[in-house]
Amino acid sequence: MHKQRPKILFIGPAPPPYSGPELSMQQFLESKTLNEAFEIKFLKTNFRKDNTKKGKVDVSMISYFFIFFFKLIKLLFTNRIQCVYYPITPTQVGWLGRDIWVILLSKLRGTKVVIHLRGSHFKLNFQQFKGVVKSLIGFSLRRVDNAIVQAEYLRDQFEPYVKHSKTAVLYQAMDIDQYSFDKSVNVEQGKILVIGHMTKAKGYTDILKIIPEICQEFPYVKFYFAGNMRKGERGVFYNQYTGERITYEDPFEAEDRILQSVYKGNYVNLGIITGQDKIKHLQTTDIFLTASYSEGFSRSLLESMSVGKPILFTPVGAHREVFKDEIHGYSFRPGELKEFKTALRKILSDKQKRNEMGYRNRQYVVNEFSIEKISENFKEIISNTLAS
Repeated sequence: MHKQRPKILFIGPAPPPYSGPELSMQQFLESKTLNEAFEIKFLKTNFRKDNTKKGKVDVSMISYFFIFFFKLIKLLFTNRIQCVYYPITPTQVGWLGRDIWVILLSKLRGTKVVIHLRGSHFKLNFQQFKGVVKSLIGFSLRRVDNAIVQAEYLRDQFEPYVKHSKTAVLYQAMDIDQYSFDKSVNVEQGKILVIGHMTKAKGYTDILKIIPEICQEFPYVKFYFAGNMRKGERGVFYNQYTGERITYEDPFEAEDRILQSVYKGNYVNLGIITGQDKIKHLQTTDIFLTASYSEGFSRSLLESMSVGKPILFTPVGAHREVFKDEIHGYSFRPGELKEFKTALRKILSDKQKRNEMGYRNRQYVVNEFSIEKISENFKEIISNTLAS
């Protein structure tokens, strides 16, 4: 007689859009390791297909709020759910609108709850929340059975509400077969690829500032940006490296300045890229760049390393503990443009070094961040939560 698998309810976003949180959830839902260990139910949280509209309060969002909670209550009270896995948000609106109530409803049903922070800026944001909101969040966090973060040094994100012993680390996972290293692909010399929201918090406006100086010295360099551009910031308001508040800069104005300059030929806005188009750009790029002020663990950074690319990165989130300067690429502090330009000059000036880093990065991802390895770690976290 087969042993009955524990029922786990996964609550979270799924593609589209094809960004980090959605793709990560899809990986877990499709994981053979997790599906063999657990009977997985899924409740989708996102109803918008466009990242630029996330967080926008309108009639459709209010309608979906009631639909979502009706589905949640039905799943919790008509199924023998033993554990809920739920990626939380870093914003006050997100907690008031959904996070608090998902946790409390699950606990009301007597279900174990595992939350997951896919960023590195909850603690900084929490300091600015209103007093009554802090109390409600603290009340719900005390009832959490396990909290997952994306780096060892982020274990304190939920203190004092969630004990250190109830916090686990789970790194980003990569499908190493889908994102493969193909030596036959011709690399475009000087192609620098950036994937992510085109916002100040992602370092977009900083990158545009250094284009003139870099392209005077390296005229063949082209910066390719893949993602969406939007006004304002949603969720990331602080430099995670220094703790200082980020000074907002309008990305549309920054782009217009480049397009009106003599360096417009060194700038390419690809828009949102997915699937094989995305893989093609990753494989043909010379260098992958992320200049974020705050991250949990950049999925696109791992994707680029998986296809054998050297990286330029800021030491935020998990990056500071899993990637090494001058080994996997070159690092620079977020917002430090002088350091940024120095790092970029180093990597552009040494093709052999770029190739060595790229080969090393592919092997590193295969050994440490495959979906199989990370799924095993995730299975252990859920199993330990069920047993506690």
